[in-house]
Amino acid sequence: MSPNQILQVDIFTAIGDARRRRILELLSVRERSVGELTAEFQIAQQSVSQHLAVLHTVGLVKQTKRGTSSIYSLERDALAEVIGWIAAL
Repeated sequence: MSPNQILQVDIFTAIGDARRRRILELLSVRERSVGELTAEFQIAQQSVSQHLAVLHTVGLVKQTKRGTSSIYSLERDALAEVIGWIAAL
């Protein structure tokens, strides 16, 4: 996904990707660094970082700097839009 496409993504597009859903599942257990998340996948760290950028753009994850590491955590409140949509069905 290019930077221009990231600007156009919404929360439903973000959770439509299986890898991003897996990242959310992992972050629902505990916060993790990019390196820890990369270890869960067989893709390059840059790809994991791009997925995290999409999730961050729509507000599903929060990034915190700790030294030289970026630590990501789940923003549960951001899922309210998805929950509300599902509840309305």
